[in-house]
Parts: sequence; structure tokens; C-alpha cells
Amino acid sequence: MTDALLRRGHEVLAPLQRRDLNRAMALCARDPVASVVPAMHLEMASATGVIPTGLWAVHHPRTRTLVGVVFSGANLTAVLADDDDGVRAELAAAIIERLARPAALVGDASVTLDLWGRLEPWWGPARQVRAQQVSMALSTEATGGAGVLEGIEPLRRTVMSDFDALLPAAVHMFIGEVGYDPLQHGREAYEDRVRHLIRRGRSYVQYGRVTGERTVVFKAEVGVVGMGVAQVQGVWVHPQLRGQGVGRSGMAQLVHQIRSDHARTVSLYVNDFNEAAIRMYEAVGFQRVGMFSTVMF
Repeated sequence: MTDALLRRGHEVLAPLQRRDLNRAMALCARDPVASVVPAMHLEMASATGVIPTGLWAVHHPRTRTLVGVVFSGANLTAVLADDDDGVRAELAAAIIERLARPAALVGDASVTLDLWGRLEPWWGPARQVRAQQVSMALSTEATGGAGVLEGIEPLRRTVMSDFDALLPAAVHMFIGEVGYDPLQHGREAYEDRVRHLIRRGRSYVQYGRVTGERTVVFKAEVGVVGMGVAQVQGVWVHPQLRGQGVGRSGMAQLVHQIRSDHARTVSLYVNDFNEAAIRMYEAVGFQRVGMFSTVMF
């Protein structure tokens, strides 16, 4: 990478300003499901007048018009107006120059994988690349839900007294999804995140009995809310109850509660090889709306 390219990249990526908000929000509104992460932060910035440090404006290298938005926090997500190769090349240069490597790149597959191809020589190797993750959304009440199953309590918002019961389920889900134990790599931060979602009313839990003991049998969180979209994360079903309709029932109830509590459109993304989960989401009424990718470090 030449010094000239780095200088141009520095101009391409700049901290987002208040004057950029309307244009940035319009870009995200073109696909609010794929853009939900930066959209959430843009909405907060618009409401408070305070621009988060993680919000960056992407400017066209020649016209200087705003053509994209990057949010860089624990994860990095980019939203771009088009597939201009020159913009993407200089954006990658600017990211390398100005931003620290995040825990993951996440977002629309075409943008994420293109950027990763340009960033890999500097940020690689990745711990794992999940190139094909099905993005799904539902903007109506769930269909085909089995209702509350016998012996299982109705889904409800988690309260702080559930924390001790919820944490093992959350950790089990995290290990299965991400590949390592979060309690061994930043326990305090992980526990704070779980508590934060509980306090915000964005954690949901369902209890039942397994081998005679009352325990968490289904849980999920609303990780992100923006532009009328709530993105579901951390869906987990107790291993001994999988394949028995618990996930389908829990998701149907979850959709109803999220649409009442947070946003009218419920979204999620799931690895394309997880066929059982995809079938379950489709049975509840979710439709495929795009592809995501995740690059984990």
C-alpha cells in the first residue's frame, strides 16, 4: 500500500458529522435489515445530537459525496451505496490506517467479503470466516407457532433474578456459535453485556423441566434495534429438548413480544449449513431477504 493511497484513504473515511446524518440515514433506509447496526447508532445520534466515536462517514474519493457509513465498535459493519471498486479499495486503505482490528467484520455478504479480501494481508489470518449466513426477516405475526408446550412456561422478558440461571445457557450458546468460552476471555465484559440486555428489556427467557429440574429451556436477545428493525441474537434451546418443537414455540412467542416491545420487523441471520434452524425459522414465518458474512478474529 503506497503512501499516496493511504493519504487518499484518510480523506475517504472521516468521523461522521451532524451534517451527514440525513444522507447516512437515507443510505441505511435502502436496506434497514442489512443496515440495522449503523442505523441504530445513527438514530441515537439524531435524537441526542451526539455522534458516537464509532460512526464514520465514507466519502467518494473524487466527488467527496457521502457514499457509505461504517460503524466500528466491538464489530465493524459497513454500508455502501454501490459497488464502486475504487471506493472500496480506498475505504480498505483508510480502515487499515485509521481503525483498530475489531473482534469481527459483520454485515452484508457482498460488502463484508469484498472488504475482507482487501484487509486480509494486514488483519489476517481470520480465526473463522462464515461466508454464507442467511439473513431472514418477518414483518407480521408469526405463523405456524405451536403455542406454549405442555410443561414449559410462557416466554417472558428476563429479569435480573434470572441472571444465575440464564448465564450458563448464554455461555453454552456462545461457545457453540463463536467457538470459545467467554468466561475465560473477558468474563466481566461478557457478564456486563448479559446484564445490560436484561436491564434494557431486550433479553427473553423460557423455563421448563429437564430431568425433573426447573431450568432455562429457551432464550434469545434483541441485540440491535434501528429503523423499525429488531435483530434477534443468541437463540438457544436446551440440548435435551431440541427437535421437540421448543425452538419453534419459543420463536413464535418471541416474535409477538418483540413486535409489541421493540420493532415491527424482526430479523436474524443464521449459518447456511444450519438447516434445522433455517427450517424452524421458516416454519414460524421468517423469509430469506439476503446474505450476511462474518469474519472472526
